[in-house]
Amino acid sequence: MSRKGDVLALGPLESEIMRVCWDADTPVTVRDVLGTLNAARSRPLAYTTVMTSMGRLADKGALDRTRVGRGFMYTPAVADEAALAVREVLRTHGNAAITHFAAEASVDPGLRDRLRRLLEDSP
Repeated sequence: MSRKGDVLALGPLESEIMRVCWDADTPVTVRDVLGTLNAARSRPLAYTTVMTSMGRLADKGALDRTRVGRGFMYTPAVADEAALAVREVLRTHGNAAITHFAAEASVDPGLRDRLRRLLEDSP
């Protein structure tokens, strides 16, 4: 993932991998993602390229991984790319970001209460 200012942005391959993971109904393996990606390409990707990218996405919190045998099963850690960006803003700016969002005049009271609860529940 590359950073543009303070907001997390996915690179082209990372976006493709995340799209496959988001579209899947169940946890996926590197081989599952590789097969889906290579089905749409004229020049196939190497297994190790996808494996490395998925490992990095897991290390950065975009994917959750669970060891199964000698490999891993992956699931998205967030619902979509927007949620990933929001999570990164909250990680890097923490309480200041939530305070800013909650202080906005356009925020309805219900949302403001949800943001307050999120702030109280955060570690």
